[in-house]
Amino acid sequence: MFALRIISSLLVLALVFAGEASFGQTEAGSTATTQQSAPQPEVAIPTAPTQAESNSPAAATPQSPTAQASIPPVPTSTATPSPWRAVGLVVLGVVSVLFMMIALKFHAFIALILSSIFISLLIGGGGAEPVQRVAREFGASAGGIGIVIGMAAVIGKCMLDSGAADRIVQWMLKIMGAKRASLALLSSSYLLAIPVFFDTVFYLLVPLARSLHRKTNKNYLQYLMAVGAGGAVTHTLVPPTPGPLFVANNLDVNMGTMILMGLLVAAPSAAIGLLYAWWADKTGPVPMRPVGGVVRSDEELPTQLPSLFMSMLPVLLPVVLISLSTVLTLLADNEQRAHLTVTDIKNWSEFSTQLKTELASSDKSIFKSLAQQQLLQNATIEGVIAASDSESARQQFVTELNVALRSKQFFKADDFATLKLKAVDGKPLAAPGLRSKAIDVERYNRVALESAYPALIADHDWNTSMRRWSDWMSLPGDPNVALILAALASLWVLYKSQGKTLVQLAAAMEESLLSAGVIILITAAGGAFGKMLQETQIADAIKQILQGSGGADVALSGTVLIFLAWGISAFLKVAQGSSTVAMIVASGMMVALMSRGTLPYHPVYIAMAVGTGSLMGSWMNDSGFWVYAKMGGLTEGEALRSWTIMLALLSLGGLLMTWALSIIMPLTA
Repeated sequence: MFALRIISSLLVLALVFAGEASFGQTEAGSTATTQQSAPQPEVAIPTAPTQAESNSPAAATPQSPTAQASIPPVPTSTATPSPWRAVGLVVLGVVSVLFMMIALKFHAFIALILSSIFISLLIGGGGAEPVQRVAREFGASAGGIGIVIGMAAVIGKCMLDSGAADRIVQWMLKIMGAKRASLALLSSSYLLAIPVFFDTVFYLLVPLARSLHRKTNKNYLQYLMAVGAGGAVTHTLVPPTPGPLFVANNLDVNMGTMILMGLLVAAPSAAIGLLYAWWADKTGPVPMRPVGGVVRSDEELPTQLPSLFMSMLPVLLPVVLISLSTVLTLLADNEQRAHLTVTDIKNWSEFSTQLKTELASSDKSIFKSLAQQQLLQNATIEGVIAASDSESARQQFVTELNVALRSKQFFKADDFATLKLKAVDGKPLAAPGLRSKAIDVERYNRVALESAYPALIADHDWNTSMRRWSDWMSLPGDPNVALILAALASLWVLYKSQGKTLVQLAAAMEESLLSAGVIILITAAGGAFGKMLQETQIADAIKQILQGSGGADVALSGTVLIFLAWGISAFLKVAQGSSTVAMIVASGMMVALMSRGTLPYHPVYIAMAVGTGSLMGSWMNDSGFWVYAKMGGLTEGEALRSWTIMLALLSLGGLLMTWALSIIMPLTA
């Protein structure tokens, strides 16, 4: 009864806040509707002249894709919400989850869903929108991990029942010895997590940790943490995983430099994690518990083990497929087919006239917008206008324009509503989002240029042979497909090595998938909870607080910037749970702070600080926390004591390593 009263009070409080927010939004919407009902002047964006038109005297100068009439701005309130409101919502979310799980002993899924709805109600929205928002994000999270977790559960059970995991463990022990088994697991996950997502690596190696424990009858927590330490640190520091890849693009760090420095910083951090794993296992060992019936007694273990090749197939197959797809995509991206060359401008004389016309006009235009945002320097534009036949002026202009193509502010579709982008492969390109790769942003902006100036800018050739290979490999290299194929391979190994019937194989699949269902529910609920914390606009709030304190308006020392980058990323990770989002937002904020002065070291160290910060504070709003806890058979308290503290040590170790390297080898020219 006490628990029900607490939950009811929280929901009533949330409904009150949500009602006030909805009422305010309704009033604002009604006012805006009234104001917008007045007739507005049309916005026309003339397209570039056709070939026939361009031959006529009247069409000697290409027309600019500009807005010919300005729309009177709709009066809006200048008041902005206090950033501390977002901080308060995040704190409420954290407290509600901890209270329900620790004090009320609620199941993790129930606590996370209720807390997600609670925060969503406080965020606001009319009618059932707050609950629908949670349901959408729960579905999105489940869609991202559901198939992978389900297939991984099948792989794990089949590898245990067939003896494949035991065969690999025997080989590892023979090569490295029982005393170095943890190091072998750490090294494996450290390398595998570079091309493969952390959760996939963890799913694949957990059966080996379990099998090792059965052989040694000790150190289960140490083995589990070794797998987690190696995979987590390279996943957040070494491209081509999404987080470090976005950071490298945001901070304009060369990919090779990012990879090498990531490996250099990650290695000692992983060693720190292994030392803590040894200490945690020694001071508070954890028994290996059944996870969906995948733990068997020694009497039930297979006596005839499969060959090493058959045993390794379910592990190596997805790694090879995903890695090959990643490499081919990187090679295709490095061709930079969206970049312009000097010859892509069809007529430089007409192009310079176009620039002059746009800059002199009061209407909106793409190149005028680029100049106003300083994505193109005025001196560069004026150089082309004054000397369009100068090879050096042309090259400088194209070089700056290619850098500008990376910006998501290059082309704002809302400013050019009547400009229809041309279709690519029969369909329009989607506008770049928060997690869009730099290459996709460049392509979108190049298509915008070609659509706006078809008579002046040549079409680019995107579908090269390397891109076609990359696209072909993207299907088997997709983690969902790769894990499905690996699950089929593991079923084949079980069938061949143990002579199981189809009925027995079906029973094995059903047992493993039943256990996977609970893991998917908890992990997806954690993802939804993290998304609700993101919806509080906590990232913007942190930026406002930082700017309000004057931190964004002064030049900061190199050491302060490293610690600040780490701190922003760490706070964002604790607040909303996603390492990738923390890295993207933190690196974007650091670009502005770095521009206030000259760095005394290579920007890769800022990238490392951002990456190491995203390791801090992995707890119940992080889906990785639940993957570790539930796939490892740990309670929430055991996961907090082992996983959360270990990742905090990895984060701090990486920060200190980054700071030391920035002093010892700054890598400045």
